[in-house]
Amino acid sequence: MIADTAEHDIAPTRRRIRERAAAAQQAAHAARRQSRARWLRRRAVALVAMAAVPALAVPLSFPSPSPAVALAAQQPETVSSQPQSLTVGDRVAPVVLDRDGFSASVPLPDGAEPYAFTAATFVNDPASPVQWPFTTGVPVSSPFGYRIPPCSSCSSYHNGVDLTPGMGTSIQAMADGVVTVATDEGGSYGTYVVIQHEIDGQLVESLYAHLIEGSIALEVGERVRVGQLVGLVGNTGLSTGAHLHFEVRPDGEPVDPFVWLPPRVRS
Repeated sequence: MIADTAEHDIAPTRRRIRERAAAAQQAAHAARRQSRARWLRRRAVALVAMAAVPALAVPLSFPSPSPAVALAAQQPETVSSQPQSLTVGDRVAPVVLDRDGFSASVPLPDGAEPYAFTAATFVNDPASPVQWPFTTGVPVSSPFGYRIPPCSSCSSYHNGVDLTPGMGTSIQAMADGVVTVATDEGGSYGTYVVIQHEIDGQLVESLYAHLIEGSIALEVGERVRVGQLVGLVGNTGLSTGAHLHFEVRPDGEPVDPFVWLPPRVRS
């Protein structure tokens, strides 16, 4: 016991003091690092929480609807019982469908539409060597001669007649002859055809204008027979609506088809 006591009472050496100081300094550094790490963790948690607050607040920032608005939203929508109509496209077939108060007009494909309009303007004879461009009489929207121009760029003197049987109606050749013009680029005529005939020893031209683009059934130089398909009624060129602009030109001079044709069409 005396020896142990004597050993503990021995004064520490300088080396021992330095070792103790170094150990104390290392412990202090470790404590500071732990404290710093705890502070950083708390800081990160705080930042995450702050970032989450606006996202949580967004759904809560919308105002609640008023009682009147909420009640209106619960009311069933009222549907009118009045008949309604629907028109599709710019060409309409004459057949109208009616189902449960609704009506719908359905356009037919080009070339498949029958006469939409007919009238007692002329009588054709399918056995005649000279015929009208349609197999039955159709309305006339603009006659031959002086007229009130239907548009600002239209002429006040009309070299033909405008016949309106409906968009897509088939047009037939007036008589046997040879095609001299067949084009989709006819300027004010739009898509048009000219056929040259010899009738009663006289050269006569028939002109068919404003056809549907791409509907011409003939080629330049082709020989055609009376009643042969020329093309389909359209609205190309300088035109205010679907119609056939039809001209008859004996010796190259336009005449009124309603004066020149009737004596030559057997009926």
